[in-house]
Amino acid sequence: MSAWLLSLTGEWGPPLLAWYQANSWVNLLFVAYGVVVLLAWRNYDHVQQQAIAALLAGAKPGEDGRLVLPQTLRLNWSAAVAGLRFPWLTRRGHLRLHACTAENAERLLDPRQTRLAAERTLERMQRKLS
Repeated sequence: MSAWLLSLTGEWGPPLLAWYQANSWVNLLFVAYGVVVLLAWRNYDHVQQQAIAALLAGAKPGEDGRLVLPQTLRLNWSAAVAGLRFPWLTRRGHLRLHACTAENAERLLDPRQTRLAAERTLERMQRKLS
């Protein structure tokens, strides 16, 4: 099978395969960084879930009797990151790592996405109750 694949790659195939095999340790670095990024995304999701819970806890009945989310998010950012076991944080889809501090959590959390997720959750809760 490998001989057939090498025949398809032409004259550059064997040297490229040899170079890849000689430098395959680099792939380990990419895989390790990928695992770190996945754990940092998990931290971001945890902080976002706490922000959604804070928004839902502040929901008040509106004029029509349905719950309305507050305009501003009131969250103890220090408490939100205190329970995280991994020291890095990053937004979903981003690769740059940030230290897991209250300031970084507040800066990185996307308020629009968090509010939309809270609205969807509130809508599902109200549908279940009716």
